[in-house]
Amino acid sequence: MTRVLPVEITPSAAALVESLRGLGYSPETALADLVDNSIAAHAATVEVELNWNDGHPLVALLDDGDGMERATLAEALRLGGTGPLSKRAAGDLGRFGLGLKTASLSQCRQLTVISRREGRTSALVLDVDEIVERGWFANEPVPLPQHPMVEKLLQRDHGTLIIWGRMDSLGGLSGLVKEAFYLRLEDVRAHLGMVFHRFIKGDANRLAIILNGRSIKAWDPFQIAHPSTRELPSERVRHAGFAFTVRPYVLPHRDRFENETEYEAAGGAGGWGARQGFYVYRGKRLLVAGSWLGLGGARTWTRDEASRLARIEVDLPTELDADWRIDVRKSQARPPGALRARLTAIGSRCRQEAREVFAFRGHGPRVRGVQRAAPPVWIAQQGAGGIQYRINREHPAIVACNDAAGGARALNAVLSIIERSVPVERIWLDVSESEGAAVPQMEAEEIRQLGEQLAELGRALPASMTPDQRADVLLLNLPGDLTMIRAELLRRMGSET
Repeated sequence: MTRVLPVEITPSAAALVESLRGLGYSPETALADLVDNSIAAHAATVEVELNWNDGHPLVALLDDGDGMERATLAEALRLGGTGPLSKRAAGDLGRFGLGLKTASLSQCRQLTVISRREGRTSALVLDVDEIVERGWFANEPVPLPQHPMVEKLLQRDHGTLIIWGRMDSLGGLSGLVKEAFYLRLEDVRAHLGMVFHRFIKGDANRLAIILNGRSIKAWDPFQIAHPSTRELPSERVRHAGFAFTVRPYVLPHRDRFENETEYEAAGGAGGWGARQGFYVYRGKRLLVAGSWLGLGGARTWTRDEASRLARIEVDLPTELDADWRIDVRKSQARPPGALRARLTAIGSRCRQEAREVFAFRGHGPRVRGVQRAAPPVWIAQQGAGGIQYRINREHPAIVACNDAAGGARALNAVLSIIERSVPVERIWLDVSESEGAAVPQMEAEEIRQLGEQLAELGRALPASMTPDQRADVLLLNLPGDLTMIRAELLRRMGSET
């Protein structure tokens, strides 16, 4: 039998390194990949410096983690050094053994890593131009780079410093004017505060991230501290021998926030529409910040106004990386087919609950799962021509008007005209175009007049009802901050405020 000799097909270093630089990292996703390494090294603090440097940006990241000896550092700079098939510790956020190299070289042409472990210093440089010319070699920098963070590292027993040099236009920071550069840093700040919010201020190992001297604040996608956030029942899901938790949340309506600034901050980077959906975590690090993951059954869900308040936390263990097809940049995840029906059911319930909150402007019949006694003014009914909106004839205020008028025929005629003339299409367009249509603030005179009108109607309600119960009935479906209106109403009905 003729023996077939193998043919060596060693990758071209020049072609491969330039191709790997185009994986699609942004500055913020690349820096997040470096922070992953710091977390795996048990760092408590990560300092990031991004300097415009007269149009030649320079980026440095310093942590106080375990640090690396020379052999470990060399392995860390090897492509695929610890690949996806290697067993990793629970806190190791690595995946393909590519992040440090591909993330860094996507932004710069020279990567310098200096590390201290047990008081000894190791340093290596990956230079794209050197790799193109000589192949996969790393050089020792002699002397060490002149940078303030180098001096800071040398005063420690352990830690690692990463410096990006010779940054080019591929990364997105080079070529910007000074003002645009520092505005771009706010995107970096927001991204790191979102991706690592559970480490900065949450249930993960505590980590402080400092960008250009300022601590990064955590951004909680689920607004857990807000009193109007509703946490729906969580579910424990098992797959491939591992279990993870899915927690659905319905966030507060726009009218439940103190002001527009607080509302916009809760929306997150990209706004409320872009941030709805599933939030997929891996080792408590956020991978996917709002996506419907291609779910929805026969008709795939899209981002729409009615579901903008729905956000669902999926907390994956690192052992399910392959099943969820985590990508190299750790920015995408796709659920396995066996879980799609289960996740679709969870998402459907959350979307429906969010739709109710959106429709009732935060004054719906339920707040944190508690049923309110007052009935709604408007009722949605499915008719032959689609959904129709009717005024609830059983609402206490309507019943009181019937009794006061001595008959229901005239009032019902007026209500029917109102129902048939509701400009549904116009309202929908206005709300869609204005990102939720904030309720205008009422002047003092308007509050006085409305309080007077509501008090007159309140007196017609059953005498057995307390002033507070009457206020609940009359104010339930009104949008906006009702504190002042309620006080005026109670004052006019003779109740102590």
